[in-house]
Amino acid sequence: MPYASLDQLKAVIPARDLELLTDFDRTGTPSDARLVQALEDATAEINGWIGKVVTRPLAEPPHILTVICRDLAMHRLYVNLGHDMEVYDRMRRDALATLKSIAKGELAIGDDGDGPDQLTSPGVAMTDGPARLITRDSLKGY
Repeated sequence: MPYASLDQLKAVIPARDLELLTDFDRTGTPSDARLVQALEDATAEINGWIGKVVTRPLAEPPHILTVICRDLAMHRLYVNLGHDMEVYDRMRRDALATLKSIAKGELAIGDDGDGPDQLTSPGVAMTDGPARLITRDSLKGY
């Protein structure tokens, strides 16, 4: 399941571009199937980056993954259209930089601050702590 919905993608693409981006057969209507394919491709790319640091599938993906998925899908759609790609290339570079930070463990994938992070790490084993209250010596005679 893609990290962004079809409606979320359509919300950021101008209506005049939807037909240009997806109607290769010139039927006069945008192809939702092509938009969904772009979202699925973007999700696969995201999963390739974050797969080592989070357990997938994510039941409720954090908002940052929705934004990245939407941006990568837009890049995929616009790259074939012949538009000035500077803005879309920058969006892609920013999205990949964020994914690289997640993969390195520099940026956590959380749920926007409402719960525990889903980022996993090897952690550190705790080897010291407060003195024990109950020991073998304190229990002698019982």
